[in-house]
Amino acid sequence: MRRLCLSLLLSVTALAMAVASAQPPVAKVEPVVDAYYGTPVTDPYRWMESGDDPDWIPWLQAQGAYTQTVFASLPARAAFLAEVAARSGELTSVGSAELAGGRVFHEIRAAGEQDTKLMVREADGQTRVLFDPRQIQGEGDQVLDRWMAAPDGRHVLLAVSRRGTEHSTLRVVEVEQGGLLPLSIPHAMALSWTADSRGFSYLKFLGAPGTPAYFVGNEPRLHRLDGAGDDVVLARRGRGGIIARAEQFLVVAFDPSSDTALAIVRDGRSEVALYQADAAQAATGSAAWTPVADFDDVIVDAALQGDQLYLISKKDASGGRVLQTSARAPNLAHAKAVALPGTPVIESMLPTRNGLLVRTLEGAASGLWRVGSDGAAVRIALPFEGQVSWLQGDLPSGRVLVAMTGWFTPLTVFALDVDTGALQDLALVPPPPFDVDGYEARTGAVDARDGVQVPYTLVMRKGLRPDARTPVLLEAYGAYGYPASPRFSARMLAFFDRGGVYAVANVRGGGEFGRDWHYAGKAANKANTWRDAIDVAEGLIAARIGSSETMTLLGTSAGGVMLGGAINERPDLFSGAIANVGFMNPVRYVSEQNYADIEEWGGPITDAASFKTMYALDPYQHIRDGVDYPATLVVSGLNDPRAATFHSAKYAARLAAATASAKPVLLRIDFDAGHGMGSSRSQLDAVWTDIFAFALWQGGHPAFRPPPR
Repeated sequence: MRRLCLSLLLSVTALAMAVASAQPPVAKVEPVVDAYYGTPVTDPYRWMESGDDPDWIPWLQAQGAYTQTVFASLPARAAFLAEVAARSGELTSVGSAELAGGRVFHEIRAAGEQDTKLMVREADGQTRVLFDPRQIQGEGDQVLDRWMAAPDGRHVLLAVSRRGTEHSTLRVVEVEQGGLLPLSIPHAMALSWTADSRGFSYLKFLGAPGTPAYFVGNEPRLHRLDGAGDDVVLARRGRGGIIARAEQFLVVAFDPSSDTALAIVRDGRSEVALYQADAAQAATGSAAWTPVADFDDVIVDAALQGDQLYLISKKDASGGRVLQTSARAPNLAHAKAVALPGTPVIESMLPTRNGLLVRTLEGAASGLWRVGSDGAAVRIALPFEGQVSWLQGDLPSGRVLVAMTGWFTPLTVFALDVDTGALQDLALVPPPPFDVDGYEARTGAVDARDGVQVPYTLVMRKGLRPDARTPVLLEAYGAYGYPASPRFSARMLAFFDRGGVYAVANVRGGGEFGRDWHYAGKAANKANTWRDAIDVAEGLIAARIGSSETMTLLGTSAGGVMLGGAINERPDLFSGAIANVGFMNPVRYVSEQNYADIEEWGGPITDAASFKTMYALDPYQHIRDGVDYPATLVVSGLNDPRAATFHSAKYAARLAAATASAKPVLLRIDFDAGHGMGSSRSQLDAVWTDIFAFALWQGGHPAFRPPPR
């Protein structure tokens, strides 16, 4: 991706242009017509895709500057930002955590800090900073993307990148002394440590960053810490039994408890193809890989424990089943099913010394089960209703970590006593230094137009009685089978304090009710996703929870398709719309780095049917001239590797040219950000302040009305 400094981009000229203009700058139109299986498709802003057009950066500069002048004119925005920044600045938050070698490794963003650091808590309880991305000098503004502790706890594998790009470079920190080893592997993804803690597998990306070739032909490799020999390619497409296309991800994972290695072929689907081999042979790069499962077996997760291979299969089981088979000689046809009471949606699992932990989903809330060696399943009592975000265990010690979050509870890491089911807060971070008791969540459901019940949650100030004048921010996602589960946001509290209601709709396309729910909003069924959002909006309005004059729709990332589909179909229903780092022009997936993810949307386009599917859900291509569209805020970052910046830019330009409503279409660009991952605390404070301020402005809050021009 293009990496340009904000100070260079936001020139005095662009600022002056924006301040002097009563309207944002108009994008030039250079139509390109493509023929897809006999169907002509016109694209007026194709010039934005390359990033090399001489008008690209000046237009983004002027758009961004104009949008900032608009937000600066909102009377209450400055106070809102100050409140958001105060709360987020006071909060110490934890991300991931791992147990290894008697130590607790954890990622922390401390109060007052902009970014996260990696910490280590020793067995005696002493805690210290192990790695701060700022210690890497001369490579730009670095952030910690991911990390992974070696089984013996002596080293940690780090993935570090320039802010917002997610183009990770792998490094290793030595835990005892805290120094970095002389190792740097650019454009790679960390996968797993070997059982002896002396090497790690990683996925090496070979194409040019930011281009459609970046992920193509990726290679799983092994690096040994002793530096003996070149890194080994662990598996190759078309060799040793592996079947994988060049654009699919081919990864190899080792497990410290097992003599078996797994090769996994993955693309945009939740299911994977799976192979196994002897771990020692796999480490040489000469393994003969044995097939375990193909995509048709609908395996969505796998875990090893010694000679046991646990699989989550959703074949003929929408919520999933846990299967147990031999790791050395797997046989799906004769795999043993691990039974759970009822029919919960199975999200993930973690083998323990005495059995298995299974994380489930029941609607939008999580459950956790302990399955003993005798097969008996016992529900673990959770400390509050919310989301179990992840499980992590150290088999040699038998210790397990459970992370949870809720609407009013920041991510909290607990130590689980597997034998008793007791959870103890590890107190890795202090509790929030501000009140979180003055808010509440209420649940409900609406009947969609085809009779399917679609749940929703309302989050607001405790005791609030919403009415038709209440500003409502309605969010939906509905893609990849990801559930919209409870999550804490300190920044959202300022929105509640001003009388706003946050509503989240559990639309089809998500994973709240299993694979069937996901596939009911996937590819050719994608219209169900935005129509569920429309039906929830209508249900709320009928209940006098907001109105078409006060309701703003929010779609983030893949939720951009939901957002665009909804306002194309019902522009009259919403006062505002926010496309946040959205995927807005799916048929042009061939121009971006993240095109391997396209299967979710019915692609790749290889015939008339796949074109028809993807074209039907493309928001950009279905914008209509002369329609009274709602006020729209489009949010993007110049370094976005997941939904390329052209999605947002083209969408904003086309909508601004088409709308007849005279309501604003604003393009908010952060020139030093990407998809939100790796953004600093201040960057996140600013963007979410603008999102909430826009919703309050379009929701009719008097303090957020700009003065007349």
